[in-house]
Amino acid sequence: MPSFRRATFAIACLLCSVANLAALPPGEGERKDLIGQPTGLEIQPNAFTLTGTRDVRQIVVTGQYANGQKRDLTAVVDVKSEPAGIVDVGEGLFLRGTKDGTAKLTITAGGKTATATVTVAKFAETIPVSFRRDVVGAMNVGGCNMGACHGTPSGKNGFKLSLRGFDPAADYLQLSRDQFGRRSDKHDPMASLFLLKAMGRVPHEGGSRFGPTSVPAEVIAGWLGEGMQDDAATLPAVQSVQVLPGSRVQLAPARWQQLAVVATFADKTTRDVTRLTNFSSSDPGVADVTPNGLVEFKRPGEVAILCRYLEEMVSVRLTYLEPREGFQWPKIPEANFVDTHVFAKLKQMTILPSDLCTDSEFVRRAYLDAAGRLPTIAESKAFLAEKAADKRAKLIDYLLVQPEFSDFWTLKWADVLRSNRKTIHLKGSHAFHKWLRGKIVENTPVDEMVRELLTANGNTFNNPPANYYRIAKDPLSLAESTAQLFMGVRMQCAKCHNHPFERWTQDDYYGFAAWFARVKQKPEPGKGVAKGKPTDAAEVVFTARDGEVTQPRTGKVMKPRYVSVGEADVKAGQDRREVLAEWLTSPGNPFFAKSVANRVWFHLVGKGIVDPVDDFRDSNPSCNDELLDALAKDFAAHKFDLRHLVRTIMNSRSYQLSAVPNETNKDDAKYFSHAVTKLLTAEQLLDALCDVTAVPEKFAGLPAGTRATQLVDGEVNHPFLKAFGQPARELACECERESDGNLGQALQLINGPTVNEKIRNTGNRLGTLLTAKKSDAEILDDLYYAALSRPAFDDEKKVALAHVTKGADKRKAWEDVLWAVLNTREFLFRH
Repeated sequence: MPSFRRATFAIACLLCSVANLAALPPGEGERKDLIGQPTGLEIQPNAFTLTGTRDVRQIVVTGQYANGQKRDLTAVVDVKSEPAGIVDVGEGLFLRGTKDGTAKLTITAGGKTATATVTVAKFAETIPVSFRRDVVGAMNVGGCNMGACHGTPSGKNGFKLSLRGFDPAADYLQLSRDQFGRRSDKHDPMASLFLLKAMGRVPHEGGSRFGPTSVPAEVIAGWLGEGMQDDAATLPAVQSVQVLPGSRVQLAPARWQQLAVVATFADKTTRDVTRLTNFSSSDPGVADVTPNGLVEFKRPGEVAILCRYLEEMVSVRLTYLEPREGFQWPKIPEANFVDTHVFAKLKQMTILPSDLCTDSEFVRRAYLDAAGRLPTIAESKAFLAEKAADKRAKLIDYLLVQPEFSDFWTLKWADVLRSNRKTIHLKGSHAFHKWLRGKIVENTPVDEMVRELLTANGNTFNNPPANYYRIAKDPLSLAESTAQLFMGVRMQCAKCHNHPFERWTQDDYYGFAAWFARVKQKPEPGKGVAKGKPTDAAEVVFTARDGEVTQPRTGKVMKPRYVSVGEADVKAGQDRREVLAEWLTSPGNPFFAKSVANRVWFHLVGKGIVDPVDDFRDSNPSCNDELLDALAKDFAAHKFDLRHLVRTIMNSRSYQLSAVPNETNKDDAKYFSHAVTKLLTAEQLLDALCDVTAVPEKFAGLPAGTRATQLVDGEVNHPFLKAFGQPARELACECERESDGNLGQALQLINGPTVNEKIRNTGNRLGTLLTAKKSDAEILDDLYYAALSRPAFDDEKKVALAHVTKGADKRKAWEDVLWAVLNTREFLFRH
């Protein structure tokens, strides 16, 4: 391995090994404050049996308080075991038996006492270590089989493990037979190379993975010493996993939470597997978790702790709050249910929302978000002059029926549906774009549009939705794009192995692909295919009588499978896609309404409730479950009406908040307490430059006056659009549209040809105003209204007019002013 790769690998493994060690138990100075004055103690579990020498148990102690609060006190209680010598109580209340008998644990904190009964049975019997339950779990905890280490497809340094233990049979051969068994020594387990490297006792690029006295080291050494036996084929599988105490909200000073994990097996036996569980935090910047399951919050917030034992995963939501002293929630008007849920979350987090945005901010924001363009000067002035109390609602209704609304939302759908001349040819792009726009103009319910896409057959030029099957042709690609587009689920990771951060398995992946196994494409009759050259002919999409998907690891022919539900029964001769489309778009589907509602929220507000918008998983939780649920239910109840959903969000006070933060929400980037400022999209920005300068852009091969938001695909090769992130439409992902600023964008704005040619054009807005002999004040007012939907402030007037007065060439002086306005953050950003 080259030195650079070797160093990179070592750093990656070291980071993985220490990432979970940042959480620490309460210090001596924090114990008293944490305990406080509880009214009672609860022990989970409060009665259990430890069977055999290796059985262990993590218990969790919760303090209950007069105000209804709960605090985890596991790490700070005093414990007494009577009679002594039956149970060993380790750090963090991790228990082991020492001999047969029954002991009473007396747990005390803050003057309160609770008891638990522990029975130790069959201590003299040594229950063999299970390779598949224990050793694989230990490797998961150590990270030995993660993607950055030996879980890569090719392994590391000749040692290959299945990713996160999804193939224990192959792992058993690697550890017991590969390299003639040199990695393991059953006669001297602690001398086994495998164990020595994991404990860091011999050089290992991954560093130390676990300590010599840890449970992972103990079970591996025990397995080695017992002769490295594999499990019997009848070994009961894991049936479920329970995490104690479950989801919880705690207030300061309760920054800690101990978790305990109990597995239930197919034979109904249960076992504590806390120390064989892999824990990870959805946001380590908010809270970390140790390999032993102790969570410590660094600051107020919410996290999902993903607890994975073997292939079973459970996510628990933990919230830690530090209420501000004297915080009071004022009486804030709520426009609709959106505000009810947004404000409830803010109140819980003791965050006050910003004030409402000004009318000039709102009119600009509303036009950009709904129609993708700036308001004209006349439109801005008319709105600002309007005195009606409901003028914002009226403006929203007006925007929803404008042609630009259809143009802009067609652009959004065409991006993620990947309408691109490279795959469906220019004629196909035009046809697909026209079909999409027609659906939005007609306000076709989104579920109907999706059903038409998923069940389309025929000539791709004559029946444009059939292009969905020309863009992605094979069952696997279709499964991935369909799940991501319409369910917000990224299933790609389950293609080669069970998903590492979700419950999706390879069976789920290939079962979902089976819905598309009989979709076929053929060249348009009579057109053929030009040898070695692209053809501009259409393709014909049809449903074949046969075709199946096989799971590559097991060789099993997969039946069509609903995600998270199970296998489906499709009648012989029925198009599988019709069954899938009916299930997918049904009002009760757990994915569809939420996915679309979240996507629309993202486009209007600037950040998803689940973010990224197409990555729904337990380890990437929403920031407001109640808000997302309510939006989805309302969307489904109104028959998946896009305009209704847009209207609902835009009419909320939450949407109309100012981008200016207050003292309580200045650090909030998650809960929608103030408006999100975001760079205009490439097409919005180019159109805005055209509107402000009054110089339309010319696109080759398209009619004069075509706006950037009306382009049918991203292959016009416009340097300005590409610099500002116009996507190539190669991915079914919102992430393909670049939204971060970069040097190329700055250069385009400072001295790029697009901006400068429009500013210097003699027939532009400046030229018209100067020819009409408008006063300097009138010209400045016109430029500010055109760009920012407001008049210039007094200090802006003073600077700009002084510059024009001093200028020897008045036209050039005004060009300087216009250039300066076009380079302000206020113009470049939606706010």
